[in-house]
Amino acid sequence: MWHCFVWILLLWASPVVAEEVTDYGLGPGDVVDVQVWREHDLSGEHEIDASGRLRHALAGEVEAAGLSTRALAERLRERLARDFLREPRVSVALVSSARRKAWVIGSVARPGQYAVGEDTRLLDLLFAAGGLGLDAGSAAKFYRMGAPEPGEPLRAPGDGDPKWTAPVDVAALLSGDLSENRPVEAGDVLVVISRSDPAAGIPRRVRVMGEVEKPGAYALADAATVLDAVLVAGGFTEYASLNRVRLVRGEGEERAVVRVRVGDLVDGKPGAKDIDLEAGDLVVVPESFF
Repeated sequence: MWHCFVWILLLWASPVVAEEVTDYGLGPGDVVDVQVWREHDLSGEHEIDASGRLRHALAGEVEAAGLSTRALAERLRERLARDFLREPRVSVALVSSARRKAWVIGSVARPGQYAVGEDTRLLDLLFAAGGLGLDAGSAAKFYRMGAPEPGEPLRAPGDGDPKWTAPVDVAALLSGDLSENRPVEAGDVLVVISRSDPAAGIPRRVRVMGEVEKPGAYALADAATVLDAVLVAGGFTEYASLNRVRLVRGEGEERAVVRVRVGDLVDGKPGAKDIDLEAGDLVVVPESFF
């Protein structure tokens, strides 16, 4: 059912665009927007060539590699002031970067590289990649590879060891769990796993529904038992039947339902037993008859 939420949330997500980053070291392949005040013919977008130079109609070839946008603007200003214009005003903004990009691969509509801005998050990447593929499962892997150094091209997925990896529960993310909406940096890799992949069950989560304050999916690490799951979900509502809680495990013929007297657990009654949860378990808190 979580697929129903995908386009609503993706339309809500902010667009993935490269923003002006004043301390970013420019390099070959980067595109910048040069604006010279009151000089329309001298303004426009320029790509830094393979040698690290920007070719401007009036300023000529200007060394740009390794400079910030602010430093490049000053270099252009000095060149124009020295030979051509009186007190020119120049600004430079980063339009797109050959290195400030992240990869999205796996079961998405358009796998590839996408620009990374200062506020880019995982939902933004999914939006840029056209959303999930038809065979997408509920799991993804997120790799923090580290941003390339100035002059270094963006590494392809599999090149080098990641600084760290983390599972991502796509089902929870698209259902509104923004704790899964991690910030994205240049060089990161998001791999959306298909349903047929054995790794599709990587996120270890349980679900809690019914008469709790915050129904939803929760990490198994935070909800190791039935009582833990209820507490993580904000506790019971005033209408909950504490001793009729159900644990549902498995599907089809292997589906099992176990009653848990959580009310007795809370009261510390002898013989009351909590139950350890497993990934994929469902805890149902029914409404009281009274």
